[in-house]
Formats: sequence, C-alpha cells, structure tokens
Amino acid sequence: TERPKASLILVPAGQLFIGEVVTLRCDIQGHTDTEWRYSFYKNEYQPFYSEVREYSFSVVESDSGKYTCRGERRSDSQTSEISDAVALTVSALPRATLTVEPESSVFTGESVTLKCEIKGYVGWTYQWYKQAPWGGWTAVSQSVYHTVNRDTLTIRADTVINGDQYWCRGERHDRPTSSQNSSSVTLTVNEKPKPELTSSHKGAALIGNPVVLYCELDQSAGWRFYWSKHTQSPENETKPETHSYTISSVSVSDGGQYWCRAGRGTPVYYTHYSDALWINTTGE
Repeated sequence: TERPKASLILVPAGQLFIGEVVTLRCDIQGHTDTEWRYSFYKNEYQPFYSEVREYSFSVVESDSGKYTCRGERRSDSQTSEISDAVALTVSALPRATLTVEPESSVFTGESVTLKCEIKGYVGWTYQWYKQAPWGGWTAVSQSVYHTVNRDTLTIRADTVINGDQYWCRGERHDRPTSSQNSSSVTLTVNEKPKPELTSSHKGAALIGNPVVLYCELDQSAGWRFYWSKHTQSPENETKPETHSYTISSVSVSDGGQYWCRAGRGTPVYYTHYSDALWINTTGE
C-alpha cells in the first residue's frame, strides 16, 4: 500500500510575534496519533522529535522559516511521506511612538499633552507610565492631575515638573496583545517667556505714513500673537496672530502705548506681556 502522507498545521497560523507560543501539529491521514512518533523539520533540516503529534514552543525571530513533518510508525519504524511545507514568520512586536505637544520646551504654568501611536495596527488602548521618585516606573491613570483620552495623556499645568519622564505602551485583545514600550521623554520646563516689542520707525511717526511693530520671541514657531493698545486688556486685544502689526497710515489716535504677547495650545497658554512701546505721532 502507499505510504500515508503527513499534514502539518501551525496554530496560530500566519504571522507570529516574538514571545508568542506556536503549536506544530502533525497528522497522518487515516491513522490515529498513537501509532506514530513524529519528526519536525525546519527548512528541510534541523529535525526535532516528539512522542506526540503536537510540539509547542515560544518563538523568536530566528524561528522564521518553512516547517515540515513526518511520522514514524512505532510498530515497524515505517515512515510516512513528508508533509507539505508551511511557512512560519516571526516579527518583532510593533513599537509605540510617543510624541509631545508642545514639541519644544514647556514653560512654567503650561500643560503638556503626550500622544501614543502604533502605526499599522488598530484597536489599541494605551498604558502610561511615569518615573517614580525612587527610580522605578509607576502607572499613570485618569485623575485630577492627568486626563486620559484614548491615545493622549494631558498633564495638568501645575503637575508638569522639569525632568519628569514618561513612556507608553499599547495593549489590545487581538494579536499582538501588546506592543514594545515607547522611548521615554523627559520634560524640560523653562520660565514663562517675555517677548520684545520693537518698531520699524525710530522717533516720532509721521501722520499718514506706515509703521510696523514687531513682537520678537525665541522659538516663535507655533505661537499666535496678540496686541494691546493704550491698556493691557485681553477683551480689547487685536489678534492678527502674526509677529508683526502694521499701521498702514498713522493718525493722531494711533499714538500711545502698545504691548504684545504670544499664546499657543488649547486652552491658550500666554506669555508675559512685552514692555510697553510708545508711539509718538507728528504732522511734520
């Protein structure tokens, strides 16, 4: 009679991730498993043996390859035909990516939002961790100090401390069930900045001529600018949102004190007001 053929099944099938357990199951068509002992092969060599038809192990990346099996009958050492090859692909767990908003240094009194992302996969929930005072890591959850919203963690302004470190990780019910940890980020907190207000015109401004005011701030990317005239009044601020303010044709009423400040984020975090700048007007 023809030799029976072995059939190899991998559970779970398809792509696996480092640390997962795979089971190789070798079936001999038309025969019970107690009749046989089994040989499993990787890439047509490196045999390993099992007294039962299932062989399980925790995978690493080097376990990727094509696997086959065959049986050897216990009663007379007759072997089956070797199975068709089945591919096993082992990949590293996806890594979480942690980003910080604002990207640049944080300033005193400013809140911080961290975002955790795992590209190429869906269905994640995220776990957040903060370096503890004793040097280990402690989980961060929803509280009066931290707001968790799906993939973001917002740290309340008065809880942002220079040198604090955070990292994140993804978890889900599907495979893979967890991600690799993100890199940690260290918060840098600086004193609230104060912009410098300057004018394009030196001396008194001639009525009818243009004047441009400039609100200068280091690392100005991401800031919006707000302008006050005669008094520092948030209700009466002009909001061109650029670092320059143009008076296209100076009139007498344009004379007086001016201030500027910058803001960013939601809710808006404001810098100090600049020092006052006087605009004097003249008809001559």
